[in-house]
Amino acid sequence: MKPPIFSIRPTGNDVQQYLHRARMFRRAAGELVDYVNGEQYWPKYALLMHAIELALKAFAMHSESAGKPRGRQPANHDLRGWYDLALQYGLQDEPSVAADIHVLNELHRNHYTRYPQERATPVPDASVIADSTVDHLIDTFTQTINPR
Repeated sequence: MKPPIFSIRPTGNDVQQYLHRARMFRRAAGELVDYVNGEQYWPKYALLMHAIELALKAFAMHSESAGKPRGRQPANHDLRGWYDLALQYGLQDEPSVAADIHVLNELHRNHYTRYPQERATPVPDASVIADSTVDHLIDTFTQTINPR
């Protein structure tokens, strides 16, 4: 497909753009394999974890624009911090999602998916939890941000 002569101006507000971008990263990751030569295919998980981060930030932005008092903003790449903020804004806590966020946060926050690092503990298998976690969050937030 040829690129357009003029780029398309994004539509929607900032919250919708964050959620749209999360879907774009999710879609790109869906076309990648889970493993290559027995090793987790880290580019896929970097995309999925960034999609989770964008979705959580979209929910926080939506909550603040809806009049909820602004909470303390976590650092970038802190999935657990953004998830906790979403809980403060009314996201229903689901223990399995919280546990998955805890595992993925360690990989995302220390940039493990982007840079090789020695680890004292085994590397968790992101293929088991990353897809379902991002899908759950995007679906949940879509119902809140873009109700139909």
